[in-house]
Amino acid sequence: MPPRTLRTLTLVATAGYTLWGVLHIGLGAAMLSRNLGIDIYQSELAAESTMFFVSAVVFGAQAVMVAVTLNRRNDRVGHWLNLTVLGAVDAAFIAVMLVPGHVGWAEGVVAPLIWLAAACCAAAARRGAAPARAPRLIRS
Repeated sequence: MPPRTLRTLTLVATAGYTLWGVLHIGLGAAMLSRNLGIDIYQSELAAESTMFFVSAVVFGAQAVMVAVTLNRRNDRVGHWLNLTVLGAVDAAFIAVMLVPGHVGWAEGVVAPLIWLAAACCAAAARRGAAPARAPRLIRS
């Protein structure tokens, strides 16, 4: 794969994962600010929704940090971290929130589509990257 194409795919994947993270940080923070006045000790539903929004912020922060530190270098560990963790989060979101109709399809499918585009670009970039070198053994 030409180096320019490889770099473009890597940057698009990084931007996609960063956008996914920023969307989740923003959504989680906005909903947490709405929940500030709710007494989480009085209602299990209030406690669970607060935990859901905290998780959205944490997963969003993880997506951004992995994207800007590892994915932008086309790192293998970063690729698998954002592919599996964010993929699992979006799969659970689709199964638990989107399919039953708790969230509308128009607004609910945006983040999974961003993840899918970023994952495809990251996978193509990883496939086109030079193979990783085996670690050198230290001889004493």
